[in-house]
Amino acid sequence: MKKIFLLASLLFGTLGAQAQSVEVSLGTGALLNGQLKLEGMYHLDDMKTVNLEMRLINNELTSDDATVLAAATGFVLSPEFIMYFDNSADDNEGMYLGAYARFKSMATSGWEEFDDNFNLVAANFTQTALGAGLNLGWHGALENGITVRVYAGAGYNAVNTITHTDTYESSLSLVYGVPFHVRSGINIGYRF
Repeated sequence: MKKIFLLASLLFGTLGAQAQSVEVSLGTGALLNGQLKLEGMYHLDDMKTVNLEMRLINNELTSDDATVLAAATGFVLSPEFIMYFDNSADDNEGMYLGAYARFKSMATSGWEEFDDNFNLVAANFTQTALGAGLNLGWHGALENGITVRVYAGAGYNAVNTITHTDTYESSLSLVYGVPFHVRSGINIGYRF
């Protein structure tokens, strides 16, 4: 038992000594769209960072009386490796390039479209996607620990499975079936 405790203490002590800081942030653009996006960053050294993005998808189409007509729900997990290339900036700040992987799971409910005979038909679908891409961004930190990160990028879904839960093939599912995706964000956070 003592050996396990000693080994765990050495391992966590070594990891803590190598890391400069930890940062958490909130995606402000996602909040405007009714989604929650949280990110956690671990700064490996002055020029390298790993990041994990977790986003909840919760989009609703409502009527005038706030009745939910259709919804899309799901989540996205996206680990990212960031390399800063602005040596004149402070540690883990400035322009950067990030390579990321992305897993997305989403389902629609209540979605209806007009068929060829102009009848409303149920057109729900699920999407499971696994891909990767690149971001270009800027990351800044104030003396009090507040951070700002702005980025944009694009990627490719190597796996992009669309399953129709109803018999009708939705035109919206055709849009989500395109294997390319874009990624952008404006994050406000705090560095510990």
